[in-house]
Amino acid sequence: MPGRDRFGMPLLPEAKALLVIGLHADRREVQARARAQGMKVFFVDPEGLWENGVFKAYPIEGARNGDTVVRQAAIPALERLCGLLRLQV
Repeated sequence: MPGRDRFGMPLLPEAKALLVIGLHADRREVQARARAQGMKVFFVDPEGLWENGVFKAYPIEGARNGDTVVRQAAIPALERLCGLLRLQV
């Protein structure tokens, strides 16, 4: 299907940005298509996880120059974003 990649992720032509959330948010094909369409790519990912009291780093591999990386867990990052946008959650 046109406008989709192997993950089946459609990108809306009117979209201005792609928000990638996840511990290992690695969907490079989707990100590459978004960049090719002139979209900004934002990652929300702590770049690791706590396991048995030890933080294990898992750096984002898909980030490129010009992308924005928010190194936080999803819930606090999205709550802060809603606050900045003056949206109620």
